[in-house]
Amino acid sequence: MNKKIIYLIPSIVLYFFAGLLAIFTIWAYSHCADIISQAKAAGQLAARGNEYDIASFYMGNCGQYAVFALLLAAAGLVLQRKQPVQHELKMVRPVENELDNGELDEWFDEDVSADKAESKGE
Repeated sequence: MNKKIIYLIPSIVLYFFAGLLAIFTIWAYSHCADIISQAKAAGQLAARGNEYDIASFYMGNCGQYAVFALLLAAAGLVLQRKQPVQHELKMVRPVENELDNGELDEWFDEDVSADKAESKGE
Protein backbone atom coordinates (compact mmCIF):
# COMPACT_ATOMS: atom_id res chain seq x y z
CA MET A 1 0.00 0.00 0.00
CA ASN A 2 1.28 3.43 -0.89
CA LYS A 3 2.55 5.49 2.05
CA LYS A 4 0.62 8.56 0.90
CA ILE A 5 -2.66 6.61 1.01
CA ILE A 6 -1.86 5.37 4.51
CA TYR A 7 -1.38 8.95 5.68
CA LEU A 8 -4.67 10.06 4.03
CA ILE A 9 -6.89 7.43 5.68
CA PRO A 10 -7.14 9.17 9.10
CA SER A 11 -7.95 12.51 7.47
CA ILE A 12 -10.66 10.90 5.34
CA VAL A 13 -12.18 9.33 8.46
CA LEU A 14 -12.15 12.72 10.22
CA TYR A 15 -13.79 14.38 7.20
CA PHE A 16 -16.46 11.67 7.18
CA PHE A 17 -17.34 12.22 10.84
CA ALA A 18 -17.26 16.00 10.34
CA GLY A 19 -19.76 15.59 7.50
CA LEU A 20 -22.03 13.41 9.63
CA LEU A 21 -21.94 15.95 12.43
CA ALA A 22 -22.67 18.77 9.97
CA ILE A 23 -25.73 16.90 8.69
CA PHE A 24 -26.85 16.24 12.25
CA THR A 25 -26.33 19.93 13.06
CA ILE A 26 -28.62 20.99 10.21
CA TRP A 27 -31.24 18.46 11.26
CA ALA A 28 -31.04 19.55 14.92
CA TYR A 29 -31.25 23.23 13.94
CA SER A 30 -34.42 22.68 11.90
CA HIS A 31 -35.93 20.68 14.77
CA CYS A 32 -35.06 23.45 17.27
CA ALA A 33 -36.53 26.09 14.97
CA ASP A 34 -39.77 24.08 14.74
CA ILE A 35 -40.00 23.75 18.54
CA ILE A 36 -39.37 27.48 19.09
CA SER A 37 -41.91 28.49 16.43
CA GLN A 38 -44.53 26.12 17.86
CA ALA A 39 -43.95 27.47 21.37
CA LYS A 40 -44.35 31.05 20.07
CA ALA A 41 -47.51 30.15 18.15
CA ALA A 42 -49.04 28.48 21.19
CA GLY A 43 -48.24 31.53 23.32
CA GLN A 44 -45.96 29.55 25.66
CA LEU A 45 -42.88 31.55 24.73
CA ALA A 46 -42.45 35.26 24.21
CA ALA A 47 -39.42 36.19 22.13
CA ARG A 48 -38.93 39.48 23.94
CA GLY A 49 -37.05 38.96 27.20
CA ASN A 50 -36.21 35.32 26.48
CA GLU A 51 -33.39 35.86 23.98
CA TYR A 52 -30.84 34.21 26.25
CA ASP A 53 -33.04 31.14 26.74
CA ILE A 54 -33.63 30.82 23.01
CA ALA A 55 -29.91 31.17 22.20
CA SER A 56 -29.07 28.70 24.96
CA PHE A 57 -31.61 26.24 23.53
CA TYR A 58 -30.01 26.47 20.09
CA MET A 59 -26.47 26.19 21.45
CA GLY A 60 -27.33 23.25 23.68
CA ASN A 61 -29.10 21.31 20.95
CA CYS A 62 -27.18 22.07 17.77
CA GLY A 63 -24.38 24.59 18.35
CA GLN A 64 -22.03 22.17 20.02
CA TYR A 65 -22.29 19.75 17.10
CA ALA A 66 -21.37 22.54 14.68
CA VAL A 67 -18.27 23.29 16.75
CA PHE A 68 -17.33 19.60 16.86
CA ALA A 69 -17.78 19.31 13.08
CA LEU A 70 -15.49 22.29 12.52
CA LEU A 71 -12.86 20.88 14.88
CA LEU A 72 -12.92 17.48 13.18
CA ALA A 73 -12.64 19.09 9.74
CA ALA A 74 -9.69 21.18 10.94
CA ALA A 75 -7.99 18.10 12.38
CA GLY A 76 -8.51 16.29 9.06
CA LEU A 77 -6.96 19.22 7.22
CA VAL A 78 -3.96 19.22 9.54
CA LEU A 79 -3.44 15.48 9.05
CA GLN A 80 -3.84 15.81 5.29
CA ARG A 81 -1.21 18.54 5.02
CA LYS A 82 1.20 16.73 7.30
CA GLN A 83 3.93 15.27 5.15
CA PRO A 84 6.01 12.33 6.30
CA VAL A 85 9.47 13.44 7.31
CA GLN A 86 12.17 12.35 4.91
CA HIS A 87 15.33 11.52 6.83
CA GLU A 88 18.56 11.80 4.93
CA LEU A 89 21.61 10.06 6.25
CA LYS A 90 24.68 12.22 6.06
CA MET A 91 28.13 10.84 6.45
CA VAL A 92 29.94 12.63 9.24
CA ARG A 93 33.71 12.72 9.26
CA PRO A 94 35.22 11.60 12.54
CA VAL A 95 36.60 14.39 14.67
CA GLU A 96 40.32 14.21 15.10
CA ASN A 97 41.40 14.13 18.71
CA GLU A 98 44.15 16.34 20.08
CA LEU A 99 45.82 13.26 21.52
CA ASP A 100 46.83 10.35 19.37
CA ASN A 101 46.17 6.85 20.64
CA GLY A 102 49.53 6.52 22.41
CA GLU A 103 49.12 9.72 24.38
CA LEU A 104 45.54 8.82 25.22
CA ASP A 105 46.58 5.45 26.64
CA GLU A 106 49.26 7.15 28.76
CA TRP A 107 46.70 9.64 30.05
CA PHE A 108 44.32 6.83 31.08
CA ASP A 109 47.15 4.94 32.77
CA GLU A 110 48.12 8.05 34.77
CA ASP A 111 44.50 8.64 35.78
CA VAL A 112 44.02 5.02 36.90
CA SER A 113 47.30 4.99 38.84
CA ALA A 114 46.32 8.26 40.58
CA ASP A 115 42.98 6.72 41.60
CA LYS A 116 44.72 3.62 42.97
CA ALA A 117 47.16 5.75 44.96
CA GLU A 118 44.30 7.72 46.50
CA SER A 119 42.41 4.57 47.46
CA LYS A 120 45.52 3.07 49.12
CA GLY A 121 46.01 6.25 51.13
CA GLU A 122 42.61 5.96 52.80
